[in-house]
Amino acid sequence: MSENFDFPVYFKRTEKADEILKSVDITRYAVKDGKPDKCITAMTTDAGMALIEKGISYWKIDVASERGIEPGDTTPKMVSVTATWYTAEEAKEKGIKVVAGSSANVFSGLGALLVPDGFNIPTVLATQENVKYYGLELIENNHGLAITSAKCDIVLMKYDYKENYKKEFLMKLHGGGGIFIETHDFPHLHIPTSEKCGGYIVIGKRISADEFNFTAFQIPFNYALYTPANTIHGDGTLVGEYALTVADPKMISADTVLIYNENSKTMEEGVVPDWKA
Repeated sequence: MSENFDFPVYFKRTEKADEILKSVDITRYAVKDGKPDKCITAMTTDAGMALIEKGISYWKIDVASERGIEPGDTTPKMVSVTATWYTAEEAKEKGIKVVAGSSANVFSGLGALLVPDGFNIPTVLATQENVKYYGLELIENNHGLAITSAKCDIVLMKYDYKENYKKEFLMKLHGGGGIFIETHDFPHLHIPTSEKCGGYIVIGKRISADEFNFTAFQIPFNYALYTPANTIHGDGTLVGEYALTVADPKMISADTVLIYNENSKTMEEGVVPDWKA
């Protein structure tokens, strides 16, 4: 960059950043007898410390640093996958038989996410920093939060996911039909009610039409996980008693899919590991 400033710049300069720097390259002088006295400075700009680019970014405060802030490491462990999301209607049109339920019926409300062989989602302990990548909030006990439910009323219910739920129901063809994920237009709050709670909630982010990132989060006790409306998620692999928000199905729009193998078009095994206390 050709522009010179009377102060140091501690970040990689760009044309747009230089325009900002030029606009704030300021010296203010004390006013004596109605005129600025250039022998007495009253305010100066002394450094370009950090460039915060357009969009969402995460930082940590570092007052000892010349930059004042440093990039925050908020990206959780995740899997990136090329997959195809078929709504229930699209799955039916493609001839994909999505099966779940006590009579192995084909439910019109279930679609399929077709993933490659060996697809599995890494697990991490949720922190207030690493959930931000997915737009979530982890709220400590006795702290406030704002819940936005624009579409309908919701109710906080207590669910008890027994230790056998995943093995003996969720992963049975005549039970849950496999690991599911979904989106819907109301928010979730998941609160583990005791230290015995475990398991994982699957959270996803759609990067493009057929590119997704996924992480399976363990929610620590004494915290609540807030998941905004329309976030990709699946809570079928939680273990223990959780308080969680639900809505009247007639009042909301949802898109629920089972995770299927792209070759066999059947339930993909091993997507989320079993919980070990």
